[in-house]
Amino acid sequence: MLRFIYFFIGLVALASMVVEARAQNKKFSITVTTLNAKANALSREECIDRAKSSEISKDLRGAKLNDADLSGAMLISADLSEANLKKAVLHNAFMCRADFSGANLEGAVMYEADLNSARLVNANLTGADLTAANLCNANLSGANLTKANLKSANLTGASLRGANLAGAQTNDTVFSGTIMPDGTVRPGS
Repeated sequence: MLRFIYFFIGLVALASMVVEARAQNKKFSITVTTLNAKANALSREECIDRAKSSEISKDLRGAKLNDADLSGAMLISADLSEANLKKAVLHNAFMCRADFSGANLEGAVMYEADLNSARLVNANLTGADLTAANLCNANLSGANLTKANLKSANLTGASLRGANLAGAQTNDTVFSGTIMPDGTVRPGS
């Protein structure tokens, strides 16, 4: 609400400057900074605010979200490529079709997260907790899943081509139609 009030005050001030410039027959140019500033130029707090907003298709490329609590966040179709989410808490977050290419998710907690059709190409998921996560049709090609917890996760139709699963916990993990790191496809059920 406070942000809206400041925005409104800024608009009123801007409008009065335009009227004054026109009255004096002067040329007037304005540079407007939008809320879509590059995430890697924002502070950690601004990145967290953007991630928690209700906006769809958020631009969070290169965002600094390490240690952030984003439980239940709506990150549908968000661009989080190259973002730092080390030790972030994304419990029960909705991240369908989100792009985490090259992102650092080391030690992130994504228990029961919805990552349906997410792109995690070359992402670092070392030690991440993906217990009961929905990774159906996700692209994890080249991802580092060393010591990740994938217990009860659903990877139906996902691609793990070239991924590192060394030490990963896969008890009760569903691999139906999944492309495994060696390129073989697990049979569907």
